[in-house]
Amino acid sequence: MTDANPIRISTVLEWKLSAAQRLPTELSSLANIIETDVEAANREVQNSRDFFDSAAGDAMRSRFEVDRRNALATVDAVDSMAAPVREVASQFDTATATIRDTVRKIEASEYQLFYKDDGQVLSRKSLMDWIDDNVLTGLTKSLSVERTRRAYQSALQGALNDIWTADFLYNGKIGLVLENLPESVREALISIPTDPELARILRENQVAASDTTVVFPSGDLLDKIRMFAPEFEPRAMSKEEAAALVDLATSSVDGPFKLMEFYAIQDEAKTAAASAFPNLSEKENEQSLSDGHSDAFRHAYWNARMTQEFGPEWTSTFASAHEMNGSNPAAREAMDLYNNQLGRAIGAQNSDASPEELQQKVLEAINNNQAIVIQNSPDGGQIAFSNSVLPGKNAILPGGGIPMPGGK
Repeated sequence: MTDANPIRISTVLEWKLSAAQRLPTELSSLANIIETDVEAANREVQNSRDFFDSAAGDAMRSRFEVDRRNALATVDAVDSMAAPVREVASQFDTATATIRDTVRKIEASEYQLFYKDDGQVLSRKSLMDWIDDNVLTGLTKSLSVERTRRAYQSALQGALNDIWTADFLYNGKIGLVLENLPESVREALISIPTDPELARILRENQVAASDTTVVFPSGDLLDKIRMFAPEFEPRAMSKEEAAALVDLATSSVDGPFKLMEFYAIQDEAKTAAASAFPNLSEKENEQSLSDGHSDAFRHAYWNARMTQEFGPEWTSTFASAHEMNGSNPAAREAMDLYNNQLGRAIGAQNSDASPEELQQKVLEAINNNQAIVIQNSPDGGQIAFSNSVLPGKNAILPGGGIPMPGGK
């Protein structure tokens, strides 16, 4: 799940979670198999002194000991994944059951209710329609319709948020596990572009996973936001991302309004990205919004607008913290961080530009080969400059991946 493509009711209703429920057992079994094979190989190597007692033999055994330690560290990582997988599978199962049950109740409701893919619940009849049907009982019934509608909507959107939060927390935990892999193991598992400039971009545009995830906002700040947006839901994020938002919200007397402006800009960027390449088909546009040109536009435009409103320093701090969710594939992390930086430069150079003018500047940069997208490669996907891939023809990376060594 990404910011550009939030989880939807239709997606959840298609889920079959049996594989996820089996995965923890399979991970533990795999860890045991690898450990058994490694230790069997170790015995053979140590026994080689009987017939390979020389400087070359000692060098071979020393090299094997390094490989053995790396293999056992990998075993520990595989085994450590079982617990968070089990936890997130259970949370997904509970939230999915809530959604299925609520959908059944909506479809059976006498109030002519229906749900939308984002969890909104509506009635096919307005409150006035219910009153017009029967003046004596219509008002009471209309109030009952509204209470029921709100309850079902809260259940659906709450379950969707629970799924998003569980997924975010899971990614953070897996990211920390993977970052404990030896650097040599990670380097062997990550494909590096042959182009020296792209290889530099991949290596330099990385951040370390946060060690703590929090839910933001909460308390008085959440209450203030809900005065203007009653259905606003807090989200899980890294402690560094939350700290940046707290700093924004407390930076001045109008801090809460700055935070509301931040959320408005976030929505503005998503909306603008969805229509940035109008010549794409619906399927191509969906592809482009995940690791493609529209995704690059969203990151660059979002950072450009934040730079205009909140300055490049705060925007840089926040945008880097936003990527600390853990287990992000190295190529996606490099793409996002690079396009963020591109957007901040555009915002700083065009501080007085209107949103429409800024969108045009971002599009010009993408069309001038200045942005990064993901292209197809033998290993499934790699970073490329924006003119190397046609819009809507990019590759989409999996949700998680091995982090690069040495993330900032």
